Amino acid sequence: MSKFRQVKWALQQDKSDSVCDNRKYSARWVRWKSGSEGWIILNTDGAAKGNPGPTGAGGVLRGDKGEWLVGFLENLGHCSSIKAEFKAVWRGLNLANEMQAQRVWLQIDSKIVVSMLTRQTQWHPEHRVILQKCSSLLEWVGWEVRVTHCFREANQVADFLAKMDSDGTVGVTIHRSLPMGVWEALYADSSGVYWPRLCKS
Repeated sequence: MSKFRQVKWALQQDKSDSVCDNRKYSARWVRWKSGSEGWIILNTDGAAKGNPGPTGAGGVLRGDKGEWLVGFLENLGHCSSIKAEFKAVWRGLNLANEMQAQRVWLQIDSKIVVSMLTRQTQWHPEHRVILQKCSSLLEWVGWEVRVTHCFREANQVADFLAKMDSDGTVGVTIHRSLPMGVWEALYADSSGVYWPRLCKS
């Protein structure tokens, strides 16, 4: 805890944007964002070794103070990275539904996935089935779901879960308690640690 406080203090000393020499990129400080009271935050991610290739999906549901509620990882076998992203969204929304969540803030680090879920980008026929499943959950009248993009530095817990090595068999693993290796990223998020990122100006 002491080390995290030191890191947080050091990173927060200078949050002013600095422009790179080529003036095309600027430094930004990003962090995981918690929700308002009563909101559950769902972070999801897909990981692929090749595209298509062996893929995994992962996600975490947290309370409005950043506390762990439930996480999951899924070995999807061989598919595209975009499909892995959507499978993670679908799995996470199903878990939130099972928990009878009333308000869910879905944070995803893929802009194209966010655009497709919010109908800003046309669906590709290849993803029609999984997109329809996700849309049915998003449009369900029993809850309110907010979908936004986040940078991958603010999505580290879901990224870790998506890349976790299961026993090699296709299927999903649900973690009701905090799995090994996730604690540091979870604590950094809930403590409000900022991470540097280069962004296009």
